[in-house]
Amino acid sequence: MIWEEMLKVLTKQLQFWLMFLPLAIFGVLSCNSDDSEFKTDPPVPEAASLSVEPSQSEKVETQTSKFKEFDGIRFKVPSSWEQVALSPAQQGFVTASFKIPRAGNDVKLTLSSVGGGVDANLKRWIGQFQLPPGETPQQKSIRVDKIDAIWLDLRGTFDAGPALNSEAESGMRMIGVAIPRNPRDFYLKLTGPREQLLNAEEEFRNFVKSAQFVP
Repeated sequence: MIWEEMLKVLTKQLQFWLMFLPLAIFGVLSCNSDDSEFKTDPPVPEAASLSVEPSQSEKVETQTSKFKEFDGIRFKVPSSWEQVALSPAQQGFVTASFKIPRAGNDVKLTLSSVGGGVDANLKRWIGQFQLPPGETPQQKSIRVDKIDAIWLDLRGTFDAGPALNSEAESGMRMIGVAIPRNPRDFYLKLTGPREQLLNAEEEFRNFVKSAQFVP
């Protein structure tokens, strides 16, 4: 009797496991299938788009200078220079006039073709300056498009003369360049306060070196 009862219990347990085991196996397989077939990786964030805005150095490089011709000579004019209208006193004597704002508001450059010879005009420039004691004009020869030109550096009290209706100013400086030409020589004259002219000297030197004679 006892064995019959035990056999019935074992039979029920076996039936239970025979029913439960397939369901458990199916559940495990279903979970694995979900993980392998339907689970997707999280989306990869998109990289930030590269900026197309040029850097500061690139902006400076793109500000290219432009060649301009004055009395048969082409010069590479810096983009920061401002060509200004000629005053009534300059008209007929001066070809072009520029301001160089980065150097200072009082720095001026004039270009002109004048007769009379280089020596006479250099003496006239020197005569416009009262040099401090012990200081002399600094003059040297430079090459401008395979031609020898004169570079003259003057410092002191500057008086342009009554023709230009100007007053004498102390602490001034002038860098003048005389280029021999036929029939009239070509002159560049950079003037301004000494401390301001120092800021324009290198740019002016490059401007002079860029000169190209037009056939």
